[in-house]
Amino acid sequence: MTHEKKVNNRTPEHIRKFVSGEMTARETHIAALNKRCEQCGRPASVRIRVLVLLDELVQRNPEFVAQIMATNPDGSCTVPTIPTKFGPMVKVSDVGACDDCRSAAEIAAAKCPSWCLVEIAAPPEDKNPVRIQVPEMPGKVTLQ
Repeated sequence: MTHEKKVNNRTPEHIRKFVSGEMTARETHIAALNKRCEQCGRPASVRIRVLVLLDELVQRNPEFVAQIMATNPDGSCTVPTIPTKFGPMVKVSDVGACDDCRSAAEIAAAKCPSWCLVEIAAPPEDKNPVRIQVPEMPGKVTLQ
């Protein structure tokens, strides 16, 4: 039987803090996201992006590509792309969701066609400490 020291009838949680000990990993992720929930307007904790390969989009919906080219804010008649290891991709959607609306947003994102890539960036949980791998010697990696 282990004995844990309790403070105010609670077991102390060990959460690693960032930004000089002011923010947890979750709070840092939410602050860096700088988005609002699309449904309720609260600060978003999850970012959901839908990306499509440029070649696939040209093949499946050339009218949409022509509309993107015509309304490009850069003034050039090109399609803005994101370089990935799969090839150049077009960002079709980029939304944020709060913790309460997260499940509904993920269900909606799961209904995308199979030729779309859905990227979900969620924050780490505060309950678990963040483990950072720092190499001490060449060839060996330890956990801190």
